[in-house]
Amino acid sequence: MRIILFDIDCLRPDHLGCYGYNRPTSPTIDAVAKQGVRFERYYCADSPCLPSRAGFLSGRFGINNGIVSNFGAGAQFNIRTRPYGGPQPENEMLMRRLRAIGYDTVIFSNFADRHSAWWAMCGYSEYHTINLKGGGETAEEVNPPVLRWLKHSAKRENYLLHINYWDTHRCYKMPASWADRFKGFPVTQPWPDEATIQRHQPIKGPFTATGQFKENISPWPLMPGAVRSRQEFEQMVTAYDASIAYVDHHVKVVLDELDRQGVLDDAVIIFTTDHGDAFGEHGIYSDHVCADECIHRCPLIIRWPGVTPPNRACASLLYNVDFSATLCELLSAPIPPEWDGKSFAANLRGEPGLQRDHLVWGHALYTVQRAVRTRTHLMIRTYDHWGYSSFEPVELYDLDSDPFQTTNLRDRQPELLAQCDHHMNEWIHEQRTKKRATVDPFDLVLVERKRK
Repeated sequence: MRIILFDIDCLRPDHLGCYGYNRPTSPTIDAVAKQGVRFERYYCADSPCLPSRAGFLSGRFGINNGIVSNFGAGAQFNIRTRPYGGPQPENEMLMRRLRAIGYDTVIFSNFADRHSAWWAMCGYSEYHTINLKGGGETAEEVNPPVLRWLKHSAKRENYLLHINYWDTHRCYKMPASWADRFKGFPVTQPWPDEATIQRHQPIKGPFTATGQFKENISPWPLMPGAVRSRQEFEQMVTAYDASIAYVDHHVKVVLDELDRQGVLDDAVIIFTTDHGDAFGEHGIYSDHVCADECIHRCPLIIRWPGVTPPNRACASLLYNVDFSATLCELLSAPIPPEWDGKSFAANLRGEPGLQRDHLVWGHALYTVQRAVRTRTHLMIRTYDHWGYSSFEPVELYDLDSDPFQTTNLRDRQPELLAQCDHHMNEWIHEQRTKKRATVDPFDLVLVERKRK
């Protein structure tokens, strides 16, 4: 089995055509989606970058693997190891588990270098850093070494090829001509409107409307220096959409090479991300500072010949840590008993499979927040707002009627709020009473902040 995993940073699903977006950002990804399954409610258990990928690679929540932030006390990886033998089998890393059953695990990414996350290399048989730009590399720089590898190795049996693109992470540095393709395709999303953008102006902090760049001057041609009007908001959205189109083009180059090698039709193709980005939600623009729906919701598209029915959508509530267990089940690899993720292989086949009525997730890089996502609502509890005035201590939103989280229902629906609080407390208790539980890394982050 040949598995190609495209890991595209900061990719919001609602900006892809296959998820209903009106602009032509992703024709290549959309074409693959028609051949497989699109997951509508797939969320990272922890955000942003480092915690999310730690979850995917370890199969564990951040509260258990220790990674809930990109830096400091919340970025200390917790794994039990054997002397001279790597991780204990009970908490094995995903890529080691795949190697143990005979798979070559190959990655092209600067992720470990960017975050000094050397544990992220654990289990890869080949780890190719693109250059020393640490996330500043472009898809145009990523593809040449990938294509060289494919020319020599595409016909190998049993490998997972993990390709990481960063262009969709702010500040959208691809050539400005990529924005030209959206002329004639206006930004149709009505929110935030002009009045909302004006209300956001007093909010202070990084990545707010007026907290984009020093002195509101952008060094990048497609990015506005600030979001002071609807016009500048649309300029920012177009820059983001252009970055998606740019990556989509380079994805096509890789798929074309697989086709030339005669292995595309039988290959497993997967698209996903670490997390999304805000575009006005809570007054944040083009970054990821909180536990909002738009930050934690991720695209997941899987085409698995012989497994996935074509052009299907799955609406089950799933975590990204579930992906690790799913891959193991599909490849007949034992699932380590200490992993938190559960397999959704049955969902992938079009069966009922894994079903949940709620998820719990967290963010601890900028704000410190945990959230409960039910099928209809999102509750967010803020432990540290990091100076952002747009966050209240407790918030409750009806995402069906209020997808941009503008109306806090905390005082209007106390019973639902209490139920969500119960879900969160029950989840925390479950994690803290596991056999080898250690201190909650959220507590470490909060203590560290008080000392500063």
